[in-house]
Amino acid sequence: MKRIVLIFSLLSFVRMAMAQQDHLQELLSNKQYNQIVSLANQFSAADSSHSPTMFLAGQAYEGLMKYRDAYRFYQHCLSIDSTRIDFLYSAARMAAHLGKLDDAEMYFLKTWEADTTDFYANIQLAQFYTQLGNDAKAGEYYMFLLEADPGNPALLKALGDCYFRLGERFNAVGSYWLAFENNKENAGLAATLVNTILSVKKDVEGIESIVGGISSLVGGVLPFENLIETALDVCDTALFYNPGNLSLLQYKGATFFSAKKYQESDSVFSSLLAQGDSSYFNIKYAGCSKYYIGRNLEAADLLDIAFSKDSTAVDVCLLLGSALGRSYDRKRALELFNWAETLMKPAPAYVDLLSQFRGDTYVRDGRIPEAYRIWLTTKRSSLLAGIYNRIGIIDLSRTNDDDTRYRCMFINVLMAEEQALFQNDPASMKFVRTRLEQFKEDMVAKNIKEYPMIAPDNRKSTITIEQLDELILKLPQT
Repeated sequence: MKRIVLIFSLLSFVRMAMAQQDHLQELLSNKQYNQIVSLANQFSAADSSHSPTMFLAGQAYEGLMKYRDAYRFYQHCLSIDSTRIDFLYSAARMAAHLGKLDDAEMYFLKTWEADTTDFYANIQLAQFYTQLGNDAKAGEYYMFLLEADPGNPALLKALGDCYFRLGERFNAVGSYWLAFENNKENAGLAATLVNTILSVKKDVEGIESIVGGISSLVGGVLPFENLIETALDVCDTALFYNPGNLSLLQYKGATFFSAKKYQESDSVFSSLLAQGDSSYFNIKYAGCSKYYIGRNLEAADLLDIAFSKDSTAVDVCLLLGSALGRSYDRKRALELFNWAETLMKPAPAYVDLLSQFRGDTYVRDGRIPEAYRIWLTTKRSSLLAGIYNRIGIIDLSRTNDDDTRYRCMFINVLMAEEQALFQNDPASMKFVRTRLEQFKEDMVAKNIKEYPMIAPDNRKSTITIEQLDELILKLPQT
């Protein structure tokens, strides 16, 4: 009789647990996170031992962006069942949100080890290592996925980005080209490919590295014997799908100019100006193109406008001086040549290189204030990234030092402002957004309206929670 009562009690408990789980699942589906959290505060000891219920509570906290609470629930779920893949992914995601990068990597690797061929496990690791700036490691996972799906344009574009950031530009060209072959209507991809081609066209000897690397994925030889013709073909193909696209037309004109086809270049840029696009880029290259085809008066007018926008561009200064000297104003031409000579002492390229190397060395030596002062002058993104990696990714849960937290806040805000302005690294932008959300969570928890910030040069400032919200919205969501 006692056994029957016990069995009946267990069945009754199971039915109640399932009913509660169904209710929580319905609330979660309807995004009613606050109601789930309220119920979670009343969970019994029996509820706490039921991992599906705990997992739903964790998802509710995650929906409310209470990542620390969500992480606590996901870890509890793993203490009950450490093999559940969905538990591992959720814990990894929250660990990354909280800046617990070692924990995040551990959880991601556990999901991958459960099935090393699983697409989602590999792509998650690739994107995680991209966030960390470990493009070599990220590239390994993209290459593995491409072995099974060699024509996937999204994977090829991601691999190309890794190559480009690693400085392997020819491999980047190869990867971008294969991506474009499988997605020819993508104007942004075409522009990336052409821009990369133009950046490497002089180093034609390195083109063989493409055939040995990327082309092995499709078993073919890439048509890179003539980089300029390839770039023009890419522009024309993409323009077929995106007629009138201004960026593609600009790249086509720049490609003509790079190939010294100045008549064709002039035609493109003059057309863009006639359409009302009077950007500096168009004015400059229209003027330069006209100069090289001997139309000095028209060239001088355009180059003078370009010079008024940027008087430090040596090429504009020289060509404007030459066009004026060949036409009607030799006095000003000589003045421009003197100015150009001033600009070239010393060569700006070497000054820039010197600043780059000095700033990098300061970062590696931990001399952040000196590195920051160089960044204020050069605005070099790679130098800011180095500074950020030194003081911007600390684990906030493991430090109570206010000075460290204030400096961390400043560099994250600065990085966010730069990324929102240039929009050049989506993966990193998502990571920085996560850091800002952590600070916002801390401000809300402590009821802080303004958060102090300290720059590397010890200048102090503050940021309000409203300003922080506005900045977060400029960055992509995770």
